[in-house]
Amino acid sequence: MMAENIERHEKFRDAAVRRVRNVETTLRRIRNLSNPNSYAYTEEEIERIFSHLQTVLDSTRESFIRPLDRGEFRF
Repeated sequence: MMAENIERHEKFRDAAVRRVRNVETTLRRIRNLSNPNSYAYTEEEIERIFSHLQTVLDSTRESFIRPLDRGEFRF
């Protein structure tokens, strides 16, 4: 039983590192959009982007706080 938990934890850590790095790469690409020599944007557009990203981030964090509460039907 203990070995299974260690294996699952290692699996979690490996996947977490890989996925966080992927998110960081994507966020750097979003940051590149801030270059005014290449792109034109409004404050409203920027606010919408970051508002959406914050909503997704908050939802993701919430899933770790309540991992079994997925909004699915249960008895």
